[in-house]
Amino acid sequence: MSDNEWIALMATVISAALVIGPGIVALHAKLAVVASQVAELCDKVEKLASSHEERLRMCIGHQSRIDTQEVQLADVIERLHELDL
Repeated sequence: MSDNEWIALMATVISAALVIGPGIVALHAKLAVVASQVAELCDKVEKLASSHEERLRMCIGHQSRIDTQEVQLADVIERLHELDL
């Protein structure tokens, strides 16, 4: 290759870099914003999952208490029917 061809090639490469460069920088900035938002969403999902597990445990406890009370009420109703007879 001659010197003129090398100069033309380098000019083309530099021109392409100048045209593409700002777009790549803008894309990099947008990706950084998206990455930070994804990290925030992951934290929120983890918090929601832990609070859901906690509420699920509470609901299971409440359901077991309700079941116990239903059995007790059934016993009371049965005793009342026995007393009526």
